[in-house]
Parts: sequence; structure tokens; C-alpha cells
Amino acid sequence: MKHFLLISALLFFISGCGGDSFKSNKKIVGGVEIANFSAKEIAKKAKEYGYKNKEFFGYRAYRVVYDTTDDNGKKVKASGVIVIPNANGASDSIKEKLKVMQSEGFALAIDCHGTIFTNKEAPSVAIANSKEPYGSEVLLSGYGGFITLLPDYIGFGESKEHYHPYLLKKSSANSVKDFVAAAIDFANKNLIELAPNRDMFVTGYSQGGYVALASLGALEDSFSYNIDLVAPMDGPYLLEPFGKELVDLKTFKAPSYVAYLCYSYAKAYNKSITKLIKEPYASKLDKLFDKKHTKEEIDKALTTKMQGADGLLSDDIVKNYELSWFRLKLLRNSAPSLHSYIAKVKLIHCRGDDVVPFKVATLTKKALKAFYTDVELVTLEDEIKSKDLNHIECAIPAYVYTTNLFIKRRKELLGY
Repeated sequence: MKHFLLISALLFFISGCGGDSFKSNKKIVGGVEIANFSAKEIAKKAKEYGYKNKEFFGYRAYRVVYDTTDDNGKKVKASGVIVIPNANGASDSIKEKLKVMQSEGFALAIDCHGTIFTNKEAPSVAIANSKEPYGSEVLLSGYGGFITLLPDYIGFGESKEHYHPYLLKKSSANSVKDFVAAAIDFANKNLIELAPNRDMFVTGYSQGGYVALASLGALEDSFSYNIDLVAPMDGPYLLEPFGKELVDLKTFKAPSYVAYLCYSYAKAYNKSITKLIKEPYASKLDKLFDKKHTKEEIDKALTTKMQGADGLLSDDIVKNYELSWFRLKLLRNSAPSLHSYIAKVKLIHCRGDDVVPFKVATLTKKALKAFYTDVELVTLEDEIKSKDLNHIECAIPAYVYTTNLFIKRRKELLGY
């Protein structure tokens, strides 16, 4: 479920002098600039990764700190990145588009990142440290012209001392919802014109797909804005059947993900990690999940064997999963809510995904249909006429497809 590093290899930011998106040149309020790239820099990077479009915006990125709460109601200082497109170094055509956007107001694209293990992978850290355009913003802001919002989530960036609530619904939704509120406040204070209905589009890949869908109910309940289209990509939305598959496995090539999930749930629900993970691995997890160890390092310190005397999972959870507290919490944290959604939902998924099977998206569509009718499952390979794509291969074309989907829908809503 690790897309961020791959997608990181794909995107960039905005540059100020000439064609900026602010109504005034006053000092920025409520954020710190961490990146500034021209349209030419963005076009160069996009070309390296096979993107054929020739016209791009430039953009600037700002780190913003805000207040949110975790699953237990504890207040947390979190952080995220706001990416604002401009026309620095851009073509005359892009400059004209920017004028229209400034006049009509910018739409917002919320992009929820996939599974990361180290703090240096968090958007606000990775973007600040990069010397070149970095991340999904190359498409969403550089090509699409959206103001892109990239929450770090609790446990990374400003809140790196807090454990990361991996695949926990309330914390995930709160970190997105509260960041959106902070981003709107940032835009208002800095005289950045937003679309009249605060039109928002929400996406994310892998864990980010889960977070995007898990946040939908909270976003619709918290804002009078138009959460118009949500396009989660290749996410593990229904956690209980996902958990069932894990405890039934004999081996798993990426034990880091299994341990991450168990560690997060033990922390959130004040349970002993040994109820889920067997020694000698259980006592290693505090150190392994210190935000400094990479996925590869964590995998190496664990075992790919899931069951048995030298397996990763406890005998109790393997034998008694159906009656366990763990199963109940996975059910409660599944992304679809008992909520009458207003937004359109398009589940984007690759048929060849080898980490989050396509059937997860099929089951999620059925679950959403029980409460909501405007939901569609898009098989990406059919749309782009491709061979089956695995989880890593799917990420970039999924972002390209979704960005174009958002652009088309924005045209219908805002005329540009």
C-alpha cells in the first residue's frame, strides 16, 4: 500500500513573480513557504516520467500547522501542505487560464497520501527537502490547476511524536476535515479566491484511498461546501474481510503492513500488542515504528511467516479472530459510513492489484449502494486500454486518470 514514494517521483509546485494567484504581495499569513517551482521546471519533471502534456502551471507550496483530534479525543497539532498554482514561466495559454481561475475562484483537490513509515516521507517534510517538483501536485496543481491540499496525517510532520493511527477512521477523517478548514482559513487570510461553493474534489491512493472515503462523511457533515466528487484509488476500504484474509494467510511478503495495522489498533484501543503480534516481534515494534525505520528495514526485522510457533501473528488472534475485539474494531473502522452521501463516488481500481485485490472495490461498491446510489466502480485497465497493473504500476496512471476526471467535472461546475 505504499504509493507515496512512487507518486512522489511524479510532481511539483508554484513560483511567484509573474502570474501569481494572490491578490496582494503582502507577507503570507498562517503558513511557511517550503517550495517554489516554475512551469518549466514542472514540465521538465513531468516529461521524465512519461507525461506528454506540454503546458503546465507553476506553483508554490506552504506548510500549515493546525489543530485536530485523535481517536481518543486527544488534541493534536498536525500539519499539511497547501499547493497553489500560478503562471510563473508558463505559456500565454496557461496565463489566460489562471486569469479565469482567479476570476471564478479556485477549486480544491484534497489528496490523501498512501502508506508511509518514515517521517521524511510525509508531504510537508518530503516537499520541503526536495530540490525538484515532488508528489501528486505535478498533476493536480501543475497540470490540473487545482489548489491541492496534502495532509500529513496524525503521526507525521508536526505530530511525529504521536503514533500513526494507521487505518483508523476517526483520526484519519479528523486530520483531513480539520486541515480543509485550516486551508480555507489560509486562503481567506491571504486573499486567494476560492470557487463560490468551495468546490472540492477528494482522492488518494492505497491508504490514501481509504482515508479519502473514510473522510467523506465528516467533510459533508462539517462544511456547507460542495464536496462534489470523491475518487478513491486502490484502497483497503472494508477492513474486516481484509483482516480475515490476513489471519488466514500462511505467509505474507510485506509483514510491515500487518504489524503496522496491529500496532496502531493496540495503541488506539489500549490493548497489549502481544494479543495480536507474537514475541520476539511484539517488543520490537516501538523501535521499528519510530518514524526512522523504512519499510524495507521493518520487513527485514520481522518474519514473512504469519502462523505457527515462529509466526508473526499470535495464536489467539489466528484461532479466535471471528470473536475478537480486533475484528469488531476493523468493522467499525471500515471506510464506508452509514451516511447518506451527497457527493459522487467513483472507486478507481486496477484489476491486477496484488496488494489490495479488485474484489475489495467490488464489495465496497455493494456496501455503498446500500445507502447511496451515485457510486461507480471504474476498472482502470479498461479505461486506459492497458494490461493488468499491479499495485505499484497502477499508481501513476490512476492519478492521471483521476486528475482528468476532476478537470472534466470542474469544467461542468465552474466553466473552466
